[in-house]
Amino acid sequence: MLFTNGTYYIFLIVIFFAYWWIAHKVQGRVALLLAANLFFYALTGGRGLWLLLALSLLDFTNARWLSQAVNPRRRKILLALSLLANLGALSFFKYANFFIAATASALSGFGFSIAPSPLHLLAPLGISFFVFQSIAYVVDVYRGDVKAAENYGEYLAFISFFPTLLAGPILRVRQLLPQLRGRLNFDATMGSEALFLIALGLIKKIAIADYLGANFVDRVFDFPERFSALENLAAIYGYALQIYTDFSGYSDIAIGSALLLGLRLPQNFNAPYLAKDLPEFWRRWHISLSTWLRDYVFFSLAGRRSKNSARLYGGLVVTMLIGGLWHGASGNFVAWGALHGAGLVGVRWLAALRKRFGLATRDAVWSRALGVFITFHFVGLAWMFFRAESFAQAFAVLHQLATFTTDTANLGLPVALLIALGLLAHAMPDRAMETLRNGFIRLPALAQAALLFALANGLYLVASTDVVPFVYTRF
Repeated sequence: MLFTNGTYYIFLIVIFFAYWWIAHKVQGRVALLLAANLFFYALTGGRGLWLLLALSLLDFTNARWLSQAVNPRRRKILLALSLLANLGALSFFKYANFFIAATASALSGFGFSIAPSPLHLLAPLGISFFVFQSIAYVVDVYRGDVKAAENYGEYLAFISFFPTLLAGPILRVRQLLPQLRGRLNFDATMGSEALFLIALGLIKKIAIADYLGANFVDRVFDFPERFSALENLAAIYGYALQIYTDFSGYSDIAIGSALLLGLRLPQNFNAPYLAKDLPEFWRRWHISLSTWLRDYVFFSLAGRRSKNSARLYGGLVVTMLIGGLWHGASGNFVAWGALHGAGLVGVRWLAALRKRFGLATRDAVWSRALGVFITFHFVGLAWMFFRAESFAQAFAVLHQLATFTTDTANLGLPVALLIALGLLAHAMPDRAMETLRNGFIRLPALAQAALLFALANGLYLVASTDVVPFVYTRF
């Protein structure tokens, strides 16, 4: 049921017609959507279905009790119960092996010879996403920001929504549940926009991300010492483009799939490599995760309007370390998070320094261009640790960069052009993308079908022979 697999689109077509056949009946369409969600996850996530059902039932029940509870102590106990269950499940499946091995290694340093016995656990697909959605829901009810859902079926349909279940966007209950209950509107324009987004996502994934990974990036990161400094630098640029097109491509397909059902999802990416500093990057990259970390981690640690610099800086670093660990139990992810945390602290410290000495912040074109250049390369450096499978591999890339060799024998022209054109397309003004989208929408249905058929054949020709999962489905 991968988004790049024909089986998914057969499934989507069947659900589309069945859904709109009973769309006038709220209970009927919610029941159909819920059945589609569970069927999708049973085929894709398999054994993780029981965990999804258990956590969703617990959080639905707890939120109902929270909405009725008046005693502050009782409310805190109910909140703690949901947090412990969700974070406990996430920690057990994603980090148990890591902590067992780390503990054994630490004890061996004190002379205790204990062989690690990893549990060989495989985390259920999408666990990081549906757990964060569930936590956000319970916390929002606790804070009084949203009302508790009254119908478990509707809540389960929200938490298990199949386009977003495996890799987001991470939804808030107010972004989807009211749409499930409300009156739906659907017309040819919405359908054309949905098809455009799905086609765009497939182009990003198959023609750019998978091609770059298979034909250059993976080779360089596997054996960086065999490539020149320039080729290693090109691989870093290539991976920056690969992970963006892979993940934003998934989001485009998810948003387009939801739109076919008359449901609008929030934007998850907004040209992140055009950011002039790290805070702006995080307002543009994986928006649903960055806002989640801001609302439920950073504000809890540093407060919304705290003027205590140590608390603010500490909150930024801890938040980004948690963001790194969210991706998996690996020192490389921790290093990635630490780099971003330190970078955010540095940007905030420089801004405070400029304000203290009355130095105006210039918004000149050259100033912004310099900021974009520096930010992109800092992000690329951090991506290097994110992509590398070990610190040794990351430092091997750094070592090769330090050789300043310029041989390009392994950097083929198609790959070089794709990296250059991909980054240029990333910088395309919003108006240009809107023109493309509106042009597709205005085409007659037969012309749209012909264009999509030609695109499908083209993608089939360039697609890798191996199944290449989306990067973020493993988180």
